[in-house]
Amino acid sequence: MSGVAKQNNIRTVLQDIIKPLPNKICVATSGGIDSSSVVLSALDLGKEVQIISFTFKDWFSQDFKSARKLSTKFNLRFVPVYLPYETDEIVETVKHLIKTVGCKKKTAIECLFPFYYLVKAMKRYKFETLVTGVAADGHFGLSKKAMIHYSKDDQKFKKFRQDYFSNLESAGTKKLIKLCELNKINLCNPYFEPSVFSLWIDKNWQELNKPRQKEVIRKYYPELDDLKIKPHTNLQLGDSKIAHRVGNAVISKYKLNAKSPIGIYNRIAKGIYA
Repeated sequence: MSGVAKQNNIRTVLQDIIKPLPNKICVATSGGIDSSSVVLSALDLGKEVQIISFTFKDWFSQDFKSARKLSTKFNLRFVPVYLPYETDEIVETVKHLIKTVGCKKKTAIECLFPFYYLVKAMKRYKFETLVTGVAADGHFGLSKKAMIHYSKDDQKFKKFRQDYFSNLESAGTKKLIKLCELNKINLCNPYFEPSVFSLWIDKNWQELNKPRQKEVIRKYYPELDDLKIKPHTNLQLGDSKIAHRVGNAVISKYKLNAKSPIGIYNRIAKGIYA
């Protein structure tokens, strides 16, 4: 309404970030509250939204099912991306992520693995703009360490958030940017934007996460309530099977008695394993 000040909340902030993007966008989502909020803010603007989500070819994860459910609720095109489960292909992709994209840490390799195939699918369908909910977790301190050390100490929580968003390596953001650049995909990570950080700069852990986890997002998207969106889980963990399958593939390829793939990743980076 003319003359009425715009309400400053996550829904309107996301709208401001998404508004300059092309009309046709892909939103990578697991059906979680972060990426779902991006979808709704884009729809508020009249954008043409495609939901894109990944799962293994022989295993439909709960995240994938939730993303499909989101697309059905809002009558959006759903683009499935099927990850390979064959050892040789997984290993070749890991080598590409390490040698070409520059992934070094185990978590970065596992998180970028599905995005490698998602970006390939976008190129196949000639989609040019990808929007994600990447890095949103950094606002909320939901890791085990964060909940133990920061949830009741406001100063430590504030420093945790400042450190997280001053480092482009957080949540593999820098490597995702490079992966998209290599494939000429325009990338937007709204939750890494300073305007979102500033929105909650004075909030403590309890104010952000009570009475529901990520309450400061959930309360502005009531149309998502009936989807019963699950609490936070790491992308590569849980029933996605990504960490398990990627790690097992490189172990079975290079060192069967290895207890962890970390040493193998390091040897690939050094060129010891071709």
